[in-house]
Amino acid sequence: MRIQVYLCLITLLCSCAQLTDNKELTLSNPSEPVKLGTGVSKVLLNEQSVLIVQVPSNPSTGYRWTLTMPPKAANCLSILKDGEFLRDPKLANQAIPLVGAPGLQEWIIKPSCPGVFVLQWNNLRPWEKDQLPITTHQIRLEVM
Repeated sequence: MRIQVYLCLITLLCSCAQLTDNKELTLSNPSEPVKLGTGVSKVLLNEQSVLIVQVPSNPSTGYRWTLTMPPKAANCLSILKDGEFLRDPKLANQAIPLVGAPGLQEWIIKPSCPGVFVLQWNNLRPWEKDQLPITTHQIRLEVM
């Protein structure tokens, strides 16, 4: 009986370990958004392209996604859209927007020089200064 329990636990732990997946995404179509939270950890991009990043969001909870970039990125990456809230595309056809409905936050980033940049998105309440984010996503952006 004990052996069966141990085997079940080992099987469960091994299957959970396989759930973490680090996909590598190479953008060939610059209008294709990268969805945070889908396992994407690396994006290769040409200087002439733009990076569109979207993450599910619900501002009525008080939580907002914020982008943190390394200092060297300030000279090479321009933020064309900075976390703008978009209504959920499934609800966009409604005449009256639903108050408190979830949607997406979107960033559009335009590179101007080659380099490697680690971009981090934090989900937090902006007024809670000493609190850690409840969720964090990172993307390694390689501009060629």
